[in-house]
Amino acid sequence: MPYLTDPTDIKDAIATCTQVERLWVDTEVADYRTKNPRLSLIQILPDFTGDFPNSLELLMNRVYLLDVLNRPQLTAEFINTIMADPAIEKVFHNASYDLRFLGKAQARNVTCTLLLAKSLPLFMLETSNFQLKTLACELCDLPHPDSSEQQSDWGRRPLSETQIRYATLDPIYLAYVHRRLMEIERMTQRDPATDNVKVLAAEYTRLKHEAALLESELSYVEKRLKLAMQAQRITQMHRVKFSSYERSTYKTPFSELAKLVQEEQLDFDCVVTLTKEMRTQLDAVSDRLPMSVETSETLQLKILPPEEEQL
Repeated sequence: MPYLTDPTDIKDAIATCTQVERLWVDTEVADYRTKNPRLSLIQILPDFTGDFPNSLELLMNRVYLLDVLNRPQLTAEFINTIMADPAIEKVFHNASYDLRFLGKAQARNVTCTLLLAKSLPLFMLETSNFQLKTLACELCDLPHPDSSEQQSDWGRRPLSETQIRYATLDPIYLAYVHRRLMEIERMTQRDPATDNVKVLAAEYTRLKHEAALLESELSYVEKRLKLAMQAQRITQMHRVKFSSYERSTYKTPFSELAKLVQEEQLDFDCVVTLTKEMRTQLDAVSDRLPMSVETSETLQLKILPPEEEQL
């Protein structure tokens, strides 16, 4: 596990990373609970040109740990050389957090495994949550790591051997999770012409029924929660924030609006969408209006009662 502290070695590692098409990247941040967090480490696992090794130890020898604590010039070089290069795919978990320290809008070609996991059907993932360690253990059967170092002091130097091992495993677990999520995503890309309609219809019906029950329960709990927090003057409780706001909607009779526009010769040329009822009222004189028709097709699914089933 090349833990690099010398600026020259770090620059050489960055240059080496430009030679591959994909990098799995993670960061460790010092003082992350404060208003002035500091980037401590950048952990990188370069992609393999051959088969992906199944040995954690072999992968650990391929990880670069770049010590960039209080070294903004080295961080800037990584951002300009790696993060801003659209030819290199950078894979993160919860990328929005890491990008706060690695270039923000400068970053190009970034993949987020957290977003990828959330985009997949839960019944195909079957994981208890979307944390990286959970996905690694439950999707990839990797051993559960010691997470005690996650809260450790990453601004301390020298780093302990336990911290270094923890930081080294992060991009490795990320690589396993990313590859597994890509496999699951490919499984979801079925050919509509050959997909099993009977199985899909049964699953759709089941989920639709469960969603209706859940929606009713959610609405009931939401109503009670709002009233209780309002009565007890509580604005925030267990990640739920309660606030009130006023929204004003201005309404005026259409005839008065038309009259005013005509009298004042206002440049108020807007398009009005006619409802079915409005078209009925204008039916006799609709030919006197310049009118365009936009047609769109909407596909709908309807749950039939059992007696109407055909499959």
